[in-house]
Amino acid sequence: MRTPMQSRSETSAEQMVSAALALLEEGGVGAVTIAAVATRSGISNGALYHRFGDRSGLLRAAQDQVLGTIEAETADAFDLADAEPDDDRATRLLAQAALSIFAEHRGAMRAFLVETREQQPFRERTEQSSHLIGALVTGWLITRFDTSPADADAAYRMLFALGAAQALFDDAQVSPRPVEPGTFADAIARALSAVARRS
Repeated sequence: MRTPMQSRSETSAEQMVSAALALLEEGGVGAVTIAAVATRSGISNGALYHRFGDRSGLLRAAQDQVLGTIEAETADAFDLADAEPDDDRATRLLAQAALSIFAEHRGAMRAFLVETREQQPFRERTEQSSHLIGALVTGWLITRFDTSPADADAAYRMLFALGAAQALFDDAQVSPRPVEPGTFADAIARALSAVARRS
């Protein structure tokens, strides 16, 4: 059983990580300073250093939390797709979920896919997450459609590239013609199906 002191400590840590994630969303890794997190969370610099050691420790905690959330949301999306008997609708559900996850976690994906990609251990944790999600995607395609491992991996790489592009670029930077999210999800689902069900 947790003591009140443990509960307060964990709540403070959660507040600091939430503040770091909000700053990441607004301004990238450079916006996450000890002072900014302390101000945003209302918790002292000293408490932050005591809990996380330094700025890098805080960023690693933020990374672990957001990637864990993305992994859980991805697993939930596959549970929904598994429950859908129609293959086309199931694939569209996954495409919609992917777009939703990319939009919801855009700042964090940009930070940990791009800004920290050459820094250990950020790179290791990002690769771990990418490989875990890749195994979910490829395993589902192989099981559902009898997709070859090579085609399943190609389909996952398409989704990964889409996520990276959405993290890096605003929609208007890509094309002057906006695409309605439902239309985009339909197109992604058709593309995935074409690769997954190639005869």
